[in-house]
Amino acid sequence: MAPVLVVYAPSARGDASLREAVRLGEPLTVVALAPEERPRRACCGIQSGYWNGVQRELAESELARARLAVEGADDVTLSVLPFDSSRPERAIARLAGALGARRVVIADARASVLGRRALRRLRGLCSAPVVDGAP
Repeated sequence: MAPVLVVYAPSARGDASLREAVRLGEPLTVVALAPEERPRRACCGIQSGYWNGVQRELAESELARARLAVEGADDVTLSVLPFDSSRPERAIARLAGALGARRVVIADARASVLGRRALRRLRGLCSAPVVDGAP
């Protein structure tokens, strides 16, 4: 059975959307977004490798909150999705295609890095339906 891809951002609305998705009993792949820079590019005097590591750690901490929201539900996979800092929708659409996702749920668009334009571009890039909030 193809999973539902849930793009998670920590918030009360995101937690509620995630719980609702679990309640439906479908297999879920939950991802937290981690913006990454291209190597050899510095940001604020910090090397890209260090910066990318910090971003992955922040995404892991978001997934820790997601683990609490799903409370050991079956068929839930949690992972970090690194993306080029300017185009998160491309990474999400690529992952949805690779998974064969039936649906993409943006748990809380307001709390995520996806703005209205990125959400619109994601809907154009993704073959699966994209839903904002609970499925």
